[in-house]
Amino acid sequence: MKKKFILILIFTISLIALTSNPSKADYVSFVKEEISSDGHPILGAFASPLVSAFTTKQNFGLFTVYETRFDDKDKEYLKAIGIFNHFFWLHIPE
Repeated sequence: MKKKFILILIFTISLIALTSNPSKADYVSFVKEEISSDGHPILGAFASPLVSAFTTKQNFGLFTVYETRFDDKDKEYLKAIGIFNHFFWLHIPE
């Protein structure tokens, strides 16, 4: 009985994660809001097209990793994981 409950729980959580995986447009909005909330409202207004153009997306089904890199050799980049319609920073420039 306990194994059956655990399998149902894992299946349910996986199904929720699959259906609530945020899109690239959601990520762009998230970055724009973060920039604006950091005291840069003018930069935030122009961020959407730049972030969208320089962002790569790796979809792993249950979650997605987004990376925004303006230069391949640049160590200043943004990286976030999107899961359950939320984003969590993995790397942000200092």
